Amino acid sequence: MADYLDIPLRLKEIMNKKDLPKVDLMRSIHNMIHLIIITSYNEVKHDPSFGTEISNYDFENIYNTHYLKSELEKSLLDSIRNNEKRLNDVKISLQIDQVEFTGKVRKRRVKTQIRMVITGVVDKTNEQFRHSEAFFIGPLSYY
Repeated sequence: MADYLDIPLRLKEIMNKKDLPKVDLMRSIHNMIHLIIITSYNEVKHDPSFGTEISNYDFENIYNTHYLKSELEKSLLDSIRNNEKRLNDVKISLQIDQVEFTGKVRKRRVKTQIRMVITGVVDKTNEQFRHSEAFFIGPLSYY
């Protein structure tokens, strides 16, 4: 049943006094985890601990992927446990790879890709939960 507000909120609909789109529990948890992942610490003024430290590495050359993986796993796990109380037994699997692109302007470009799988059990329904996400970090391009 769709009981949770969808994000991003559509302010135009609020101003026009229309009903906002709603989503079910699973989609709401997916939305919250995505929001946690893309938010930096100290970005939310009323809760500086909301988010992760992923953006700290956004423009870094990554030399020690084992250290990065360990730090990001801890950051994600702590933040999800603290901010998404509807999910229990949270586990995180991260994979960090160097991915090569070829483009028209630059012949070769390498970026660091983080792929993550977050699993757990939904507290209210006891259902298994799985969230997958991948994104790139690191300098815009390097050789």
